[in-house]
Amino acid sequence: MARRGLFSDAGSFGGGRKVADGEMDITPMIDVTFLLLIFFMVASTMQGTPDVDVPPAQHSIGVDSASATVVTILAPKNSADSPHIVMGDGAGEEADLADVRRYVEESVRDRKNRIVLKAEGDVSHGLVDEVSQAIKSVDGAELFMGVGDKPKE
Repeated sequence: MARRGLFSDAGSFGGGRKVADGEMDITPMIDVTFLLLIFFMVASTMQGTPDVDVPPAQHSIGVDSASATVVTILAPKNSADSPHIVMGDGAGEEADLADVRRYVEESVRDRKNRIVLKAEGDVSHGLVDEVSQAIKSVDGAELFMGVGDKPKE
């Protein structure tokens, strides 16, 4: 049974191809698929991963500061600035990731292969991860994360 168009004469507007018997018109199915796609795109919400509040360390092994090299990431003073990477324990020359790698390589050559990475609480996890990757890329370097003491109650 052939389908008939909206208009009776095939020469006028919309005279498309005729659907043969046994053939299925999938146009409505495609329309429904697009409507569902649009519905789910509009109805869903894009959420990032929530921030993780890392608890203070309860059990850890201290690293002797005489045999360790410290790299510190300081939070920006105001929102317009970016965090600062400092070679040393809170004070020292400012550096970038390439400088961190060279600093760690020099420390490993001087037999100070324990590297302590300290970061202030407002520093993003992404920057801490980048700096830790730069430290771990040096052969012989052992990375330790500096954590705050457990608050006294």
